[in-house]
Amino acid sequence: MAADQSYNEATTATATDLKQVAHSEAIRQLSSLSLPEIDSMIELIALAIPAGNVPGMILSGLSRLKGRGPSAQEAQRDINRLFQGVHTMLDRAMFAATFVGPASVLWGYQNLLKLTGKTPEKAFPEGTWQFYVDYALREDTARHINETHGFNTMLKKHGLSLSLTDRITAWVMAALHILHDYDELLTNEWRERIILALLNEVITAQGGAEGVDTDAYARLYRTWEKQRPYGRGQDSDPRETYPAYRRRKFDEFVAEATRDLPRKLRQSWDKHIKQREATDLPAYLRQLSMVSYLQPGLHGETRTPITLGDAHIGVIHDGHYHLIPVAQSRLRTLRPVKVDVVRSQIQAMLDQPAPPDSDSLMPLATMQRSALANLLPHLGHNSGSKTMQHDLDQLKFTPILLNFDHIPRHVPLSDLRQAERGIGHHALTIFDTRETFAFDQSHIYFDGAWGAALAEIITREAIAWAVYLHDQPAPKPAKQPPVALNFQFDAREKTQIAKAPQVAPHVSAESNRADLDAMQLLRRALKARNETIHLTINDLLILYRAIHALTYQPDPTILGEIKRRAKVKTTRDAYKAAEEALSPYPASILMPVDASHRNPRDRLYPMAFEVPLGDLDLLNLHKHTLEALDEYEQAVQTRSYITKRQERAYETFTDLQRHYLATLAGFGMLMHRAKTIGAEGQTASVSTIKLLAHLPTPLQRLLDQLPNYFDIINDIVKGREVFSNVGAVVPSSTLTRFATAKDDNFNKTLSWGILTDHTGTMVITLRDFRPYVKKLVELDQRTFAARLAQDYLDGYV
Repeated sequence: MAADQSYNEATTATATDLKQVAHSEAIRQLSSLSLPEIDSMIELIALAIPAGNVPGMILSGLSRLKGRGPSAQEAQRDINRLFQGVHTMLDRAMFAATFVGPASVLWGYQNLLKLTGKTPEKAFPEGTWQFYVDYALREDTARHINETHGFNTMLKKHGLSLSLTDRITAWVMAALHILHDYDELLTNEWRERIILALLNEVITAQGGAEGVDTDAYARLYRTWEKQRPYGRGQDSDPRETYPAYRRRKFDEFVAEATRDLPRKLRQSWDKHIKQREATDLPAYLRQLSMVSYLQPGLHGETRTPITLGDAHIGVIHDGHYHLIPVAQSRLRTLRPVKVDVVRSQIQAMLDQPAPPDSDSLMPLATMQRSALANLLPHLGHNSGSKTMQHDLDQLKFTPILLNFDHIPRHVPLSDLRQAERGIGHHALTIFDTRETFAFDQSHIYFDGAWGAALAEIITREAIAWAVYLHDQPAPKPAKQPPVALNFQFDAREKTQIAKAPQVAPHVSAESNRADLDAMQLLRRALKARNETIHLTINDLLILYRAIHALTYQPDPTILGEIKRRAKVKTTRDAYKAAEEALSPYPASILMPVDASHRNPRDRLYPMAFEVPLGDLDLLNLHKHTLEALDEYEQAVQTRSYITKRQERAYETFTDLQRHYLATLAGFGMLMHRAKTIGAEGQTASVSTIKLLAHLPTPLQRLLDQLPNYFDIINDIVKGREVFSNVGAVVPSSTLTRFATAKDDNFNKTLSWGILTDHTGTMVITLRDFRPYVKKLVELDQRTFAARLAQDYLDGYV
C-alpha cells in the first residue's frame, strides 16, 4: 500500500509539472494535438516515467529546438536524465516492482517528442531497436547461444586428427580473419536485403511492367536464402575470400533473376541502390561492427570502437586468459597475423609451465552491468595491484574469446556457457565441447538469425584452416608465449563482488521430441478441409503454447513433492511460489519479427501477442466438435439406414466443424496480419485488413482492433515470455541447437528458442526465469528447479 501511494504521488507530481509546460503557448503552437489529447498523453507519460519535474524540463527544452529534432547525443542525454529522475522519485524496490525500465523510458521520450510535433527518427539514427538493446539487453542473460557440429563431423568424416595446438590455431585463425572481414560480411548482409527490397519497391512504384512477374521478384530473397553459401565452394578461386565469393555468387544470382527486367526499371533500381549505399551503408557498418567493446554505465552501454591494430583474440585455457594479436603491420597496412606465428604462439602457450592460479571472472560476468560500472574502476586499488586494471583494460580489446577448457556437451546450452566468458564487454565467446562448438552472442551485436549465420560462417572458416594445418609439420614454440592475464582479487574485493547485485538466476531444459512430420501432416489436412487455412509451423507452435499455458498439468510425482515441501517451514515459501507458478494462465508472448528486409538498420521489431483462445472459444469449440463427431458415429453404428437422429447429428457436427475450421483460418489470418504489421514496424490502417465474411464474429472484432495493438515500444513492455524460432536451417548447415536471449525486464519469465536442423529434427530450448527459480536456487535446489522446467517443456512438446 505504501509503495502504491508513493508511486501514485510520483505520477501525480510528474503529470502536474508536465501540464504546466505543455499548456504553454509554445507547446500548443508546436503540437498537432488538441488540449484534451495533450492531457491524455501526459497522464500516460507520467504513468510510464514518474520522474518528477524532469519530463517537464525535457519537454521545455524540446520546444526550443526550432525547426529540428534532437540529435542522437541530445536524445541519449535526455533519456539518461529520465532514468535518473525515476530513480530519484522511486526507491529501488519499488522501481523493480512497478517499473519496466528502458522500454517505458523510451516510449515516454518518444511521446514527449510527439507533444512538440517532432518525429523520433532523427533522435534515433540507428533505429529504435538498436537504441533499446543498448539499454535493455545488456545483462549476461541477454545473450543467445548457437551450436554447430561441423568442425568435429568433418574431422571424423575424413579421418583427420589434429593436435590441440592445431585445433586451437584453426579457430584463432578463423576468428581473426572474421574480424578482418567483418565489414565485408556486414556489407553482404546489407546489400542482399537492400538490393532485392529496392527492386520490389521500384517495381511496385511504377505499377509493375508488362511481362514482369511481380510475385516472382517478391520471392527472390527467400529463393536466395535457400542457396546462400556459408563457406567457399569448389568453384572459388584459391585467393578469393569468403565475403568476396559470397558477393560474386549473389551478383550472379541477381543477374540471372533480372535478365529480362525492362531497361527503365533497371536504371531506376540502380540509381536507388547507389543512393542507399552512399547514405546508409557506412552508418550500418558502424552500428553493428563487433570490433568494439561495451562500456557499462549506470543506465546503458556505450559501444566504443577499437582498431584492428589494438584488437586481440582471447584464448582461455586452464582457466587463464591469453591474448593473440589480430593484426600485424605490413607496408603501412594492417594484415591478419600469419598462421605460422599464431601456431608457434599457441605451442608456446601449451608448453609453458602452468601460470599462477588466476581468480575466475565469472562472478563479474553475472553481475548487473550498472553495478559493474561502479565497481570496475576500483578493482586492484585496494590490493595495490599494478597489473589488475591493466589486465582488465586489455580484456576490453578482445572482441572474440575462445574457451578451450573441458566443457560438457550433453547439457542445455544455457548451462554449457557457464564457464569463463569474460565480463560482458565483448561480442562473442566460443566454447569447445570436443564434439561441438557453442557461440555465446551479445544481443547488442547479434540478432538470432545473424548470430546463427555467423556461427556457421566461422565454423566453415575453421574447417578450412583445419584441413590446411593437418598437412603441416609440427610447429616450433615461439620464444615468447602469448600475453597471459592474471586476476587476483583481495579479500575485500571478493566481498564487494559477492555482495554486488547479480542477474536473475535461471534454469534450462531442452527437447528434440517435437513431431515435425505430424505438424506438417496436420497443415496439409487442414488445407484439404478448408483452403483458406494458412497456418505456418510457427503459427501452430504459438497456438500450442497458448493451449499448453492453460492446460498444463505437472507430473504427479513432481506435484506431490512440491506439495510435501510446501508444508515444511524452511522450504514453504519457495515451493508455494512454485505451485502457484504452475497454475494455468494466458500466455503473453513476445515474438521477434525480422525487420532487416526493408531496412537492415532496424534489425527486428518485437511483436507482443496473446492468442485469443477465450475470445475464439477455441478449446470448447475443439471439445464440442469432437463430441458431435462421436455422437454422429454412434448414431451411424446403431442404424444401417439414415435416421432423423443421424441427420441431426451430422448437421450439428458439420456446423461445428465449419465454425471450427473458419476459426482456425481466421487465426492464421490474424497471425499473418500481425507479423506483417510487426515487420512494417508501424500501425497499419484498419482498411488494409480484409475481413472474410464467414469468419466468426469474435475474430472479426479482433481483426478490426489489431492495428491498435502494435506500438513497437509498448510491445517490448507487454510480453511475459520470449518465443524465438530461427526456423529450418538449409540442408548444408551444421547448426544443432539455439537458445534465445532474454531482455533485462524482470517481468520476462520464459525464453523459448527453436531450431530445426538439417535432418528435420526440431530442437526446443527453454530458459526459465520464473521468480520461484531464484528461491529454489537459494535453497540449493537448482536441480529440482531444472526438473520443473524440463517437465514444463515436455508437457508442451
